Amino acid sequence: MVEILVIGYGNDLRSDDGAGRVVASRIEAADHPGVIVRSQSQLTPELALDIARADVVVFVDANVDCKEMAVHPVHAGDRGAHSMSHHTDPTTLLLLAGDLGRVPPRAHSVSIPATNLELGFDLSPATAAAVEEAVEAIAGIVSMHHDS
Repeated sequence: MVEILVIGYGNDLRSDDGAGRVVASRIEAADHPGVIVRSQSQLTPELALDIARADVVVFVDANVDCKEMAVHPVHAGDRGAHSMSHHTDPTTLLLLAGDLGRVPPRAHSVSIPATNLELGFDLSPATAAAVEEAVEAIAGIVSMHHDS
């Protein structure tokens, strides 16, 4: 069976910024076979170990620069493009996974629009709707990779 890793990340104390983690909890509750879920406040280099073992990885995050939910392919970044600090980005994590063994054959980034980053736990209506779209999109990715 294809192993799919879903990583939802963001600050769940800052309203819409926690949307990636909300999606992660929803995917985890759906209990899809072969799907492993990580919910993080930020991406860290340690995640590269799990990424190197996955066949498909899906990064899910809120994004103030997007107006609607979007899914894009992600590829390993160029060496030296980003510093390795305590937090990083999807392209750097894929590069690090390659250093540890292998880059997953397929990686996706799911962006969820965010407008409210104030302290709080509630998602704005537009972000909540985009969370639903993201959960459906990820279920589609899971289904597509399990059927192939």
